[in-house]
Amino acid sequence: MSEEFDKEIAKSLVEQTAGKAYDDVAHPSAKAIGTVLSFIPRTIRLWFSKWEKWIINGEYAIEETAELLKDKLNRIAPEKITEPEPYVAVPAIQQLQYCFNSAELREMYANLLASSMNEDTKWSVHPSFVDIIKQLTPDEAKIIKYLYDKQTGLPLVSIRKEIKAKNGFVPIIDNYSNIGELLCEEPENILSYIDNLERLKIVYIPKDEYYLDDNLYTDVENSNRIKELMCVKCEDGAENKIKKGKLEITEYGKAFASVCLKD
Repeated sequence: MSEEFDKEIAKSLVEQTAGKAYDDVAHPSAKAIGTVLSFIPRTIRLWFSKWEKWIINGEYAIEETAELLKDKLNRIAPEKITEPEPYVAVPAIQQLQYCFNSAELREMYANLLASSMNEDTKWSVHPSFVDIIKQLTPDEAKIIKYLYDKQTGLPLVSIRKEIKAKNGFVPIIDNYSNIGELLCEEPENILSYIDNLERLKIVYIPKDEYYLDDNLYTDVENSNRIKELMCVKCEDGAENKIKKGKLEITEYGKAFASVCLKD
């Protein structure tokens, strides 16, 4: 979409959210909470109608996200609802066209929009969060939510073929976690998931650090992938050995999860 069209959308968003759709809230005659809440479906319809015709194959995602957003706004005190910043709302709406087959991603965009419309949380919504969502798979979203909800890291295991005669080693697998087997639809992609989350600065893997509690590594060391690789026989006096590591969620990752992955 062109820059001119983006500006038109942003202008329309501000005008509509600040205009008639909010008259019922701002006007002194709004006496009952039911009257205040009644504007929500109409407001959502106003905002989303501007973009439906521009989104090919995205009507379903728009409608589903509108319903999610309506429910989330109903949980916010009416006097706290405010207009979203266009630099957050406009790209979020544009990206919905790619989410027609992913309930997880629609939920994340709905959370993002709801947070951007809440006076208590709108300034915690970083504009880069929109770009983060579009670079995540649903499995990766599950991993982030797990780390945030549990307020914990992940034990990682690497396998190296150590060659004593050459005083060196060959990496067999790096930074493996069994979290894929526990949470993910495509657990075989766990290594690329971890790489992507690290690339996005959602998680970090401190070099040469590991948890002192060996019990934390029991499940990952006994996972099918690690046991299979450890059973491979080495030649020339080489030996497969496990190297422990860990993964932690970053402060940026926590901020992202608090906005986009809240229940």
